[in-house]
Amino acid sequence: MDDQRISVETRYIEVLMSNGKQVSGEAFLQLHGAHLAGPQRIGEAINGDEDFLPLRSKHGIELINLKQVISVVTAAEEEFDPLLKLGEEHRIQVEPAVGETLHLRIFVNLPGGKTRVKDFLNQDKRFLLFLHDDKVLYLARNRILCVKD
Repeated sequence: MDDQRISVETRYIEVLMSNGKQVSGEAFLQLHGAHLAGPQRIGEAINGDEDFLPLRSKHGIELINLKQVISVVTAAEEEFDPLLKLGEEHRIQVEPAVGETLHLRIFVNLPGGKTRVKDFLNQDKRFLLFLHDDKVLYLARNRILCVKD
């Protein structure tokens, strides 16, 4: 039975839920997988097919409903791929459905020469990656009210 265990590592994250509740703890990430080039990132886990993310918090294991998540924050040093900085940088203000307006950075270099903020926001992903100081902030695309470029 132990041969079938999946190798995992954990990463500390902070989650803001749609009701304003904040949850923090360790998310479980796969070390290996058929479609992974290295350890799984938080962005891959939350943009995957599953709707619930296991999180080890001070209350034990919680299954977080990703459809009710506004944002997920983690350290940039563990999550951000420096190759993403090859895109065009934009400093923007984002108003989420819950919480205060955020001052964030994005780098946009999408297929077809798309480098606009609008192109970035219209990606077919559940969560979009933003930079906030020394952290990576994933915002639920459908929980963004307004963006000022």
